[in-house]
Amino acid sequence: MNKVASFTVNNRRALIFIFLFLSATGFYLVNKIPQGVFPDATFPRIAVMVDYGLTPIKEMEMEVAKPIEEAVMMVEGVQRVRSSISRGSAEINIDFQWNADMFQSYQLVQAQVSGIQSELPAGVTLEVRRFTTSTYPVAGYSLYSDNENLLQLRDIAVYTLRPQLAAIPGVYNVEVMGGKEREFRVELDADKLPAYQMDYNEIARAIQENNSLNYVGRLEEFNKLYLNIADNRYQKMSEIENTIIRNQGETPIRLKDVAKVISSVKETFIACESNQHPAVLITIIKQPGTNAVSIMKAVDEKLAELKPVLPEDVNMSKWYDMTRFIRSSIKNVRDSILIGAFLTMLILLIFLRRLRITLVTVIIIPVAVMISFIFIKITGMNLSVMSLGGLAAAIGILVDNAIVVVENIERHLEMGKTRNQAVMEATGEIIAPLLSATLTTLVVLVPLVFLTGVPGIFFKALALTLTLAIVASMLLAVFLTPAVAVTFISTKKRKPGKMMARIVNAHQKTLKFGLKTPVTAYLLIVVTVVASIYLFKRIPSGFLPLWDEGTIVLDYLAPPGSSVDGTRTMLKTITDYLPSIPEVEDYSLRTGRSLAHPRTHANDGDFVINLKQDRTRSAFEIMDELRNLIEQKEPNLSPEIFQVLPDRLNDLSGEIAPVVVKVYGKNLETIQQVAAGIADSLENIDGVVDIYPGFEAGEPELTIRIKPEAVARFGLTPQTVNDAIYMALWGTETTRVMEGIKLIPVRMRYPYKYASHFEQIETLPLYFPEIKRTVALNEIADVKKVLGKTDIEHENLSQVVNIEAQISGRDLGSTAADIQQLLHDQHLPPGVTVQLSGQYESQQQAFSELLLILVLAALIIFIILLFEFKTFRTALAILIGTALSVSGVFLFLWLSDTTLDISAFMGMIMIIGIVVNNGILLIDYTEKYLKENPSIPEALLMASRVRLRPILMTTLSSIFGFIPLAFAIGEGAEMLKPLAISMIGGMSLSMIFSLFVIPVLYQSFNGKKVKEEILLEVKEEV
Repeated sequence: MNKVASFTVNNRRALIFIFLFLSATGFYLVNKIPQGVFPDATFPRIAVMVDYGLTPIKEMEMEVAKPIEEAVMMVEGVQRVRSSISRGSAEINIDFQWNADMFQSYQLVQAQVSGIQSELPAGVTLEVRRFTTSTYPVAGYSLYSDNENLLQLRDIAVYTLRPQLAAIPGVYNVEVMGGKEREFRVELDADKLPAYQMDYNEIARAIQENNSLNYVGRLEEFNKLYLNIADNRYQKMSEIENTIIRNQGETPIRLKDVAKVISSVKETFIACESNQHPAVLITIIKQPGTNAVSIMKAVDEKLAELKPVLPEDVNMSKWYDMTRFIRSSIKNVRDSILIGAFLTMLILLIFLRRLRITLVTVIIIPVAVMISFIFIKITGMNLSVMSLGGLAAAIGILVDNAIVVVENIERHLEMGKTRNQAVMEATGEIIAPLLSATLTTLVVLVPLVFLTGVPGIFFKALALTLTLAIVASMLLAVFLTPAVAVTFISTKKRKPGKMMARIVNAHQKTLKFGLKTPVTAYLLIVVTVVASIYLFKRIPSGFLPLWDEGTIVLDYLAPPGSSVDGTRTMLKTITDYLPSIPEVEDYSLRTGRSLAHPRTHANDGDFVINLKQDRTRSAFEIMDELRNLIEQKEPNLSPEIFQVLPDRLNDLSGEIAPVVVKVYGKNLETIQQVAAGIADSLENIDGVVDIYPGFEAGEPELTIRIKPEAVARFGLTPQTVNDAIYMALWGTETTRVMEGIKLIPVRMRYPYKYASHFEQIETLPLYFPEIKRTVALNEIADVKKVLGKTDIEHENLSQVVNIEAQISGRDLGSTAADIQQLLHDQHLPPGVTVQLSGQYESQQQAFSELLLILVLAALIIFIILLFEFKTFRTALAILIGTALSVSGVFLFLWLSDTTLDISAFMGMIMIIGIVVNNGILLIDYTEKYLKENPSIPEALLMASRVRLRPILMTTLSSIFGFIPLAFAIGEGAEMLKPLAISMIGGMSLSMIFSLFVIPVLYQSFNGKKVKEEILLEVKEEV
């Protein structure tokens, strides 16, 4: 090791230049790294989206969804297949194992779906989707106006804004929601059709044939080649009206003779609103692996350029911007890094009492951070709260190795050695324990890279960044710190500090007492273990940390069968109330669809509420306020209120809601009854809110059942009648008319006067040229109003009802315990089973993995200690003292009322790898001293005297490095708060166990055995 130290001192200028160059490179690359709210990841989930018009639910289930489910179940690696089936649509989610190759799985699912496409009914459209952290919108804008109508606003969005925004690099999709779309409507006069003995099929054919464009060869003339085109396309509406259907003798019968052609809009069951105005909404989806912040900057710049092109009375507002949270959270973590670095420097300055040597130590922080950015870029990570959180968590740890090196250099200088001699000898002496200490930290972090699920997505980036930073700090401590120290460190003698001398004397007295009466250490261990068990049972537990991102989603469900207008009438209470909430900046409203799902019922939809950054109340308080409002003013509405990003994580990982109770059974009616009873009981559990029983009453339907005998008597077929009814009530698209860059459909149907009431539909006149007469619908069919089927859900081909709920004002662990007790007390019918799922299931899986990693890390550390110290007794003494530090985690979590979640558990694991370094430094010096003096108490006291200052410095610098994260100031900072509190708690108590319990255990475990081994080793060396 002395050769390494000598190399460093002799080549100090080259080494300093190399590290300066690497720092400059990292500083340059930091702006080239994509920024995101989460680390980029592909989730093990693939969805098959099915659209089949307005097909009834039962037919969707049996003819469409079930064959697809059976096909995708055969794909390798499938863990679970979940289906949600509603009228005319289905979403089939295939969950894979977390280690699956999702690109290959995506191809296999596509192959299976393509293979059964021919077996599905004609008209079924399928779309296979992958899920990544870039699947959902990063921003949303609204267009509204007091003068422009929704048709004009949608045209502006589709034909002016979307092409320009889609051309921005990194933009994957620009989706336009709401507004009106133009169409030409041909309204047939049912009374005139019999007079001309003409049916709708003849009219449709005439319209199609008259609106045609055909290639009819080429003409070569005078050395020019012409393309011959027969262009009979409609140019204006009057041409449609004058379409000749047929000639009656010499008199042409035109379309206007039997129908009225009007310029109209498509019938839609979706409505959007923004800031109390009917609006058109635009959402931006980015490509995976791109920089959301730079993309949104380009989008905003482009919209500013396009603003003069828009009509003056068109207003544009931004109702959602995920990059605001990204920028804010990254800024807050960056500030935590800077504050942590400053506090660390302050601690070092207090202990070292020299500015120059303090700067020599802390120079490692910016250099290690910049070098870490190089590796972040190379490994393809993005800058997120978690990757930067790894650097923030490393701030206090980065200087640990440098502190030990500098403190040892100081000690050698105090012995009267020259600067070069002190640096070389001190560095060479300390490299071996530094390597061992660093290795013990790394072996704890490396297993975290293999975490699965959402914890893996979150903490792989943090663990990897922290690992890179610690490796960089080790290399810097060995090569940069001595190189800088030999140039800048002062050789002037200093007076010993009175405060440090008092601390050393107090510790020496305490340790002497402990070594003479080891029962005190054992009593402390027992008290610590008992207190830890007591505190562990009283700490609230959760899954992910709760954070305030500043955006609220309010999903709502109106009574079944509510029309779009009827639903919006109920929503008026909310839309009128939102502007009165001082924290609300903007909002958008969708009815008939939601932000995440393109198709829902007309009684379903959501609000996205954007809160101001400068506000006094949290998003959670405003969510509770909205719940109370709806409960008091609109009890018929069923709300579900949450934040965008936690719900997005739930959706990506296949979780429906924080609380999900699954009810399985073969009889749908029975399991719905059980689910309704459980949902009612959940109302009595404190903290459970927004309860959805897993189903709602079916939407009302108007069933038209053909009478076979009557149809046969008229010489017709049921399909002929069904086609005629479809045309009359819904309409048939016959052709399209091109106007500039727009394709406007031409829809043929009956006027609304024939289908605006039930009685009118009963007597709907249908003309059939086959029998040359008009038949009223009730002559050939029974028309009834009935209650439709409820939506259906499957899991692994079995029927299931998923009861969903949110949690407010309470932790997940205690809430889940109450729900488990409730389910245990249920008396279930035969064949019905229930299961608690959602975040509770994910929490249990994550905690199991983290506990396994904790045990594995402890075992690996024990092995390293065996290599280092060669005896089980010494390794066990250090490991016990280290493990006791975990009690500090429980204590500080309890004192701060912080939830034990995966972030806090991560801190618990890191404690083991970091705190063990103190024991290594202390016992390493002890055994070196024993070679000169075989008295164990004397060796332990000497080691404690020498190592007390570096142990205090490294521990306190780490603690103060975490303090800014523990205060969690600003948006997004809450993600790392539990980890920081865990680290502060564990390291605070670790000083007691490292400096008192480990020495006492070392003496108790070794005794005369060490003396004999040390004396034998000394004799062999002699």
